[in-house]
Order: sequence, then C-alpha cells, then structure tokens
Amino acid sequence: MNPDQFASILLRWSSDNQRDLPWKKDKDPYKIWISEIILQQTRVDQGTPYFMRFIEMFPNVKSLAEADEDQVLKLWEGLGYYSRARNLHFTAKLIVEKYDGIFPSDYHSILSLKGVGPYTAAAIASFAFGHKHAVVDGNVLRLVSRLLGITQPIDTNLVKKQIENFVQEGIVNTNPALYNQALMDFGATFCTPSNPNCNVCPFQEYCIAYHSENVQQIPNKSKKILRKDRFFHFFDFQLAETYTILTQRKETDIWNKLFQLPLMETRTSEPPNLIEVNLYFESIFGNNYLWSGQILCIKKAKQLLTHQNIYGFFYKISVETVPDKINQDHYLVERTKVSNFAFPKIIADYLKNKDL
Repeated sequence: MNPDQFASILLRWSSDNQRDLPWKKDKDPYKIWISEIILQQTRVDQGTPYFMRFIEMFPNVKSLAEADEDQVLKLWEGLGYYSRARNLHFTAKLIVEKYDGIFPSDYHSILSLKGVGPYTAAAIASFAFGHKHAVVDGNVLRLVSRLLGITQPIDTNLVKKQIENFVQEGIVNTNPALYNQALMDFGATFCTPSNPNCNVCPFQEYCIAYHSENVQQIPNKSKKILRKDRFFHFFDFQLAETYTILTQRKETDIWNKLFQLPLMETRTSEPPNLIEVNLYFESIFGNNYLWSGQILCIKKAKQLLTHQNIYGFFYKISVETVPDKINQDHYLVERTKVSNFAFPKIIADYLKNKDL
C-alpha cells in the first residue's frame, strides 16, 4: 500500500465516522491548543468536561495569561501530569508578551512554544491554519506499524521516522485538517491496542499484521516502563474541628506546586513509628505541640504515575485547640476552604469522601 492509497481509504472511512467533539466546531487555534494539551495524556471522554470548564473560565489567551497559577492548577485537578497546566499558563503569558496575544500561525513558531511537541504543533497548524503537517502519536504509530507489518520496536528513531514519512506523504494531496482528524479518530476508535475491529476494517485487504496473524504482537516496544513503589503517609489534622494544615510541594519532586496534607514518606507500607511521628509533629507545631496518642490509618489509596506507584495512607489527628503559630512551610486553613486548593488526585479523592 502506498501513502496515497492509505489517505484515500482513510478519508473515505472518516466521512461516515467523524467524532463530534467540541473543539472541532471552529478553527480557533487557542481552543485547539487547549484541547490537544488536555488530550496528551487523557482519554477524550475524560478530557471533554475539563475542556468545557477550561474554556468557560479562560475563553482566550489573554484571560489565561492573567490568571493566577493556583487557579489554573485547581481547574486541572484530577487530570494529572500537572506540568501540562503550568506550561499552558507560561505559554499563554508568552503569547501575550511576544505575539501581542495572537496565536502564532506557522508550524515552527507553534513548535517552539513550551509544552508543544511535533504532534500538537501539527494538529494546531493543520486544524487552525491548513498547513500540511501530519500528526504522529501512539495511535498513528500503532495503525501504520500494523498496516505495514513493522515488527521492529516502534520506540526507535528509525521506525518512527519511517512511519512519519509515510503519513506525511499521505497528507500532501488531502485537506490536512480532515486527514489529521481521520488519523486521530481511526487509531483511537478502530485500530485500538486490544480488540481492534479487524473484521470490518477498510484496510483489511492491505494490512500485513492482519494477514500474518500478528495484530496482537504489533506494535512492538523495546523499552519497558519500570515503576518505583513509594509509600506516603498523610496526616489530616482536625484542629478544634475547624482548621487543618496544608503544605505545598516543591519543584524537585512529583506534583510540583500542588498542595497536600502533611506527609511522611517511608520505604515500606509499614506506618512510621511514634517517635518519628512525634518529631515530625514537633517540627510543625514547635512549642505549640499539643498532640499525643496513637495513629490509626482510616483510608488507603493508590495512584499510578508513569514511573511510580504511589501508595497513600491517611490518618486523622485530632487537636483540641488551634495553635498560635506553626512552621512557615505549613498553612493553617479553614476546613470549609480546603476545596479552593489544588491537590494531587489521591488527596483530592480522599477529601471528597464525605464519610471520612
């Protein structure tokens, strides 16, 4: 199969199978940019409500640039990969300063924006401005590698370049927006990782993986993700049943700049011993240290990150009075206002549980 044949069959399929997505309704590069950043690590069904809320809160580049970063992170809460939200905010301010609030229209300028890679730049350039740059993501790599019967690992530069060249040749004689949208839709809904629709696939006649009964073995990857286990013990302070304590995470670790409950990390799932807990509490309260007793886990949770498994253990700590002073890295917050802060998903889910 050659790239022109591929494009022709793909577009014929797409004419009857287009997804009705809110960011496809106009050619606003800002909305396309927001949607593509949200969907970088998020399924369409999960990301769509976030897109709608994001556009309602920040309808244009200027409004996003003028927002407080904590506002942006709070709106992003639950999507994960928070660097995406921070990059959006940074880039919005850059577009206002460098481009007078007008989204750049050429591919290379778009690609130079922070948080924008070749796939996102190609999507924005083709959907908003009609430029012929083909999108290549995991869905496209899977589709083309199966179609061409590529058994070499797709995470090598040689194979990626082969696939990029193939789809780029295919876009030349097409409407680039329709072609790229068809690529996205087919890989996401038809040529799926497991249980692809091979029996009714329009490419069945040409698909080498199908005819060699190799669909489940393609694509092949050489690199395996190894996840590190981490054990986080969170302390939910109940200060006179009115206040709690929060801290903000630092740049050197996951969840940069998100808020959390006070935390102790251990090497195993065993809780920290009381001596360690007492020393930690004293570091928070200083001379206002008012707690003594047992720690009892009331909730366990798990969050999977790309390279880490986070195991969370939550403890309620009751303190009868509100201290006059706490460590400067900690914040005394009214419990009714906790929802105003942006938290990692594992903590946000805990705080939303009304039974706790």
